[in-house]
Amino acid sequence: MTAIRRTDFQFNFLKNIIVRIDFQGVLETEMEKILVLVKPYLKDKGFSRYIPKQNNEIKNNISNIGSHSSSFGIFMNQETHSFVNDDNGYVLDISSGCVCFNISSTAYAPFEDYSAIVLDIAEIYKNNIDFVSVSRVGIRKINVCLIKDKKKIKEYFSPAYFGYFDGIETVDTFSSNRRDTFAITPYKGNISCNIDQGNVAEKILYKISLDIDIYTDNVNTIKQHLDLNHMNDILFKIYVDSLTEKFRNALSGNNETVFSDIIGVEKNV
Repeated sequence: MTAIRRTDFQFNFLKNIIVRIDFQGVLETEMEKILVLVKPYLKDKGFSRYIPKQNNEIKNNISNIGSHSSSFGIFMNQETHSFVNDDNGYVLDISSGCVCFNISSTAYAPFEDYSAIVLDIAEIYKNNIDFVSVSRVGIRKINVCLIKDKKKIKEYFSPAYFGYFDGIETVDTFSSNRRDTFAITPYKGNISCNIDQGNVAEKILYKISLDIDIYTDNVNTIKQHLDLNHMNDILFKIYVDSLTEKFRNALSGNNETVFSDIIGVEKNV
């Protein structure tokens, strides 16, 4: 298979992106100095709304992948400060425990743009709070689409990632779920591949979900070898590997007739 680049894809079905950096050693009382510095920075980046949230009001709106070591969970008993960029679908939550950047938008956003914001905010913490340390860094991407015909799932998604029980001719499978926890040195990861049958406007459709996160909680890796771009490259390789050549070609703009079988694919802007 010829190496595929992100720029080769003209379409996507990416629905949610989360980039999160967790801290230790930050006191609630120290957050005031962080907010004073963060507010003008985010205003320059197009964020226009600020929403303070108390305690564990903020919860990740996407459940954990199932690993006890997943890098995404609940903000427990922390005051969370939420900043919103409505134009781009960005939400940035900061607290004494973490910086969490969440994108819910069908418009394509270059990774370098939003990862730079997360890293800049993390630098504000490190440069202005004594004894702060980064304890965990993670990236998570959730791709979702709907397929009209169950038999065509195998035409678009690799059987190594997605499959369902069809050993008996008349069987009607309602859902199929595969979960893996893995290591790609120096990182760890989780992947969830789900097929769920449902009804939309009295029609049976199949929801396909590809949910991947890559993270590290190794102190030495974070200090010496942390590379968000490398982590993002791993996510991209897994994403590409989960697709069949037919679907990759369609997402590259070479066979858009495929999209008549699929709902939820969007053109990159």
